[in-house]
Amino acid sequence: MSEVTVDDTSQQPEPTAEQAGRSRRDLVMVALTGVQRFIEESRSTSDLRAGSRIIADLATEAARVFEEATAELVFPTSTAGQVGVPNRVVALAPQEQGTVLARRAARRVEEQWRAWVRTHLGRDAATPGMPGVVWVAVPPAEGGYPQQWRQAQQRLAARRGVRDFPAQQALAADLCSLSPRWPAVEPPRKNMRPFERDRLGAANWVKRERGRRGDGIASTSGFASAPFRAKVLEHMAHPKVAAAVADLRDAVAAAKLGTWERPVPGLPKPRGKGAQVGAARWLWRYGGRWVYRDTWEAEGLAREVGRRSGDADFAGFRDTVGLGRMAAATLQKVMAEEFAVAEPAAHLALLAQDLDGMGRHLSRSALLSPEAHADLSRALGRVARSQADLLRSPEILGAEVYAGGDDLLAFVPASTALTAARGCEGAISAVSAELPTASSAVLFFHHKYPLRLALAEVRACLERAKAVPGKHALAAGYLRRAGAREVCVQPWVPNRLAPGLSAGDYLADFTPGADADAPRLSPGLLRDVERDAAALAELDQDTFEAELRRLVHRHTSGGDERTRREFAVLAGRRLRTLSAPDNLPADDSHRSLIAAARVAVFLRQECR
Repeated sequence: MSEVTVDDTSQQPEPTAEQAGRSRRDLVMVALTGVQRFIEESRSTSDLRAGSRIIADLATEAARVFEEATAELVFPTSTAGQVGVPNRVVALAPQEQGTVLARRAARRVEEQWRAWVRTHLGRDAATPGMPGVVWVAVPPAEGGYPQQWRQAQQRLAARRGVRDFPAQQALAADLCSLSPRWPAVEPPRKNMRPFERDRLGAANWVKRERGRRGDGIASTSGFASAPFRAKVLEHMAHPKVAAAVADLRDAVAAAKLGTWERPVPGLPKPRGKGAQVGAARWLWRYGGRWVYRDTWEAEGLAREVGRRSGDADFAGFRDTVGLGRMAAATLQKVMAEEFAVAEPAAHLALLAQDLDGMGRHLSRSALLSPEAHADLSRALGRVARSQADLLRSPEILGAEVYAGGDDLLAFVPASTALTAARGCEGAISAVSAELPTASSAVLFFHHKYPLRLALAEVRACLERAKAVPGKHALAAGYLRRAGAREVCVQPWVPNRLAPGLSAGDYLADFTPGADADAPRLSPGLLRDVERDAAALAELDQDTFEAELRRLVHRHTSGGDERTRREFAVLAGRRLRTLSAPDNLPADDSHRSLIAAARVAVFLRQECR
C-alpha cells in the first residue's frame, strides 16, 4: 500500500530524548470492522450484550499480542482491569516489528474466534467477514509520532474500503434470520425449547450461546418492570403482597412457563430463608415479564412452550394462565391501594451517547503525543467505569450494553432514563476537562417492541442530536408499540429561561415516578397545541407561558386541585423553555412546541 507523506513538522517542538526513542518505533493500528452491525443484529438484549462482549474480548486478544512483545500500548493502555475496550488497538512497536506484530494480532483474533465457534457449535463453521480485522503499520517518520498518527489514520480509512475475504459457496441453504448475508446452520443443541429455536448463521449462534451461558443481560421486560418490582420487594412483609407474588410464581410453575432470565444489576437481592424470601427471590430474578397482565395470554404462551389449542390438556393450560393473569392483577391492585404505587411501566429506554468529534480531537496538535493519547485512553476508561457504576446503581436500575468512554449504549427503566442520561453526560467532564463534549439520545419504547427497530431508532435520534450546531445535545424520543413516534432535541447547555438546569432536568420534570396519584396529562393537550401552535408563537413570552399553563391545567387529571395547579405552573414553564427559539435546532417554533408537547405528554403518561 502506498505511503502518504504529511509534512507539518514546522509547528512541532524539538523532541526530548525519550520522544526521540519513540520516534524510532513503528506505530501500529489494528481495528475490528463491522462492529456495530454485528452487535445490533440481535433479537434479544442478551444477543446484544453478548455481541458487545465478543468484540471487546477480541480487541483484548489483539492488545495482548503487543503486551507480550513488550510494545507500548496507547489505546488501551493496558488489558488488565480494562472496562469498555475499544474496537481499535494502537501501539508503538520496536522498529521493523510493527508489521510482524500486527499480523500476529490479526491471527490471534481469528484463532480465538474459531475456538469460540468450535466451543459453542461443536464444530468448525465458516463466518465470512466475521471477525473483520484491518491493520496498518507506519514506520518511523521525520515528523515523529504526529506524522505517523496522521498517516496511520489515512491508511486505515483507505484499508477499511477494501473488501478482502475468501469466496464462500452455500447451495440451497436457508439464510440467517438476523444476518441474511450468512447461511443458516444447524443449531448447537438438540431438543431446544420452542422459544429458543431460531434459524441463525454460525456467528449468531455463537452470540446466542454466549448470552445464554454468561454474557447475558436482563430482558426488556425485566428493565421496564424493575422500578415496580423494587417497590414490591420493599413491601414483601405485607401478607397480601407476599401472597400475590407466591400465586404469580406458582402459576408460572404450574403452566411450565419458566424461561431463562437475568436479574437487573441494581435490584437488591432478597436475603434470608423461608417461603416469603423464596417468592421474593423469584420475583427479583424471574418476575420481569410476569408482573404484566397482558403477558398472560394463553395462545401466545402456548406457542412459546410448544402447545396447540387442539391439545387435550389445553383447557387446563388456559385455566392456569388465567390464574396467572389474576395474580398479576391482584399484585398491581394491592400495590396501588396499599402503597399508592402505579402499575409497572410498559416502556423502557435505550440510552445512547457518543463523544463529539473524537477523531478530530485526537488529531489536535496539542494532543498528538503518545503521552497525551495514553492519558486520554485512561480517562475514557474512568468515564466508562463511572457510567457503568451509575447505570447499575439501585437509583437507576439499568445496565450498559457497552461503555467505552467515547461510546455508550444502555438499557434503563423509563422513569430513570433522563436521570441516567444526565449522570452519564456529567461523568465526562467530571473525569477530565480534556475530553470533548457528548451528544446523547434517550429512546422510550414498548418492552414488546422489536429490539432491532428500537436500536435503529435510537441511532437516528443520536444523529439528530449530533446535527445540532455545536453538537452537545440531547434527543429524547418515544416509539409506541403501534408505531407512533416523536423526538424533542435540546442542547445540553443550560437555557436562559432555566438557568442552572440542563435539557435532562426540564424534561425529567414531566416524569411522574411510581406515584399512582400523580397528575396525568391527557392527549387533549396535543390537540389544542397542534391547533393553536401558530397563534401561540405570536404571543409575548409571559402570555405564552400563561396560556401553556392554562392548557396544561385544563388537560390534567388525578391528584388534588392544589397538586394539579402546581404541576400546571411547572409544566407551563418547562414547555416554554423547551420551545424557546434560541434553544432549539428545529425547523420552526411551531414544530418545536408540538414536538415538546408530544414528548411531555408521553413522559407524564408512561414514565413511571
